[in-house]
Amino acid sequence: MRTLQYIATKDDDHMRLSHLLQIRLQLTRKQISRLKFRQNGILVNHQPQKTDYIVHEQDLIQLAIDQECSPMEDIPMCFPIIILYETQDLIVVHKPSGLAFHPSPGHYYDTLSIQVDHLLKMEGRGTPLYAIGRLDKDTSGIAVFAKHTIAAQRLHQQREIGILQKEYLALVHGNTDEEGTITASIRKKTDQLNRMEIHPQGKKAKTSYQKQFGNAQYSLLKVRIHSGRTHQIRIHMNSIHHPIAGDCFYGIADHAPRLCLHAYQLSFQDPFTSEPVILQDDDETLNSYVRKCIAQ
Repeated sequence: MRTLQYIATKDDDHMRLSHLLQIRLQLTRKQISRLKFRQNGILVNHQPQKTDYIVHEQDLIQLAIDQECSPMEDIPMCFPIIILYETQDLIVVHKPSGLAFHPSPGHYYDTLSIQVDHLLKMEGRGTPLYAIGRLDKDTSGIAVFAKHTIAAQRLHQQREIGILQKEYLALVHGNTDEEGTITASIRKKTDQLNRMEIHPQGKKAKTSYQKQFGNAQYSLLKVRIHSGRTHQIRIHMNSIHHPIAGDCFYGIADHAPRLCLHAYQLSFQDPFTSEPVILQDDDETLNSYVRKCIAQ
């Protein structure tokens, strides 16, 4: 069971428990309300307590922040999942190119979220999972899931203010500038399903890149997005006439074995200790094709 603990200090003496939970543990009113209606959700000195309780110095406050998950079911297929990082509050895994992130028509068991869910249940660590962002089916790289709503809320907040950041590697056609920023707005195409387009009436989007290598045919870029629009990197790179290799939606016909876009680095702060975490991830299917292109 995941329990959040706090020992009241002298400054907390005579403070209302609900107020302490908000200012010391940074819980929202909604999160506190959920704990109130959970059995043993809020304990003070090992006893259930209401939120109007007046706190005393040295009180031990314990919150049951984990959540029940659905029962495990047999699934017709299992894929190997590479775990990059895991705590009681979150799990970070590698998503291969070609694996859908979430269930959708035609894809259920063959999706990353269902496979990670099944793996944790098989190993006796079953928990609800909350995706923090997502990756396109053909994009590989780092994927993050929170294990309960409090961690999810804090990680989403980090993402919104720029603490949680992903960096991507993209192999694109042509020799780009050494660095650049693209700010074209993006919207859904009205006449094609699951397609996006550059349009002045779209949502604001910002992508920056730095070239790591370039020749006449290809450039390898490090890319950072400052907004999270669907297909943003793919749309933006195509808009400056440097489409991503292997992009059959927005790019040009080529011989790339896959979409050459990979989320290679993730940085964030632990949602409870604020310790910085930096993770990196490789994908050999991309690396081998990049080496081939560099050799040209």
